[in-house]
Amino acid sequence: MRFYFALLIGLFSLPLMAAESHVCHSQSYDYASIGKLRLSDDTTFTCRGVGQFTIPDLAKRGWKVIHVAQQTEYTGDVDSDSEVIKMYQEIVVYKE
Repeated sequence: MRFYFALLIGLFSLPLMAAESHVCHSQSYDYASIGKLRLSDDTTFTCRGVGQFTIPDLAKRGWKVIHVAQQTEYTGDVDSDSEVIKMYQEIVVYKE
């Protein structure tokens, strides 16, 4: 009987132990302002469902950065005068 009780408690606690992961983005900058894009401890990331944090803030809350990428976003028509290139940092965070 104890075995089944322990098994039942273990099965119901699994969702509470599930890992969590999010994709976070920094502020985007025009290509002309690319110098502001440099990744640092002061770079603020917006993580949906988590909030806005720097990498040190995320680490203090138990999150681990598992991927970093620089992303490029094109707005307007490519190769035209209305084209605007925006760039931002993207990180993927993970927490057990």
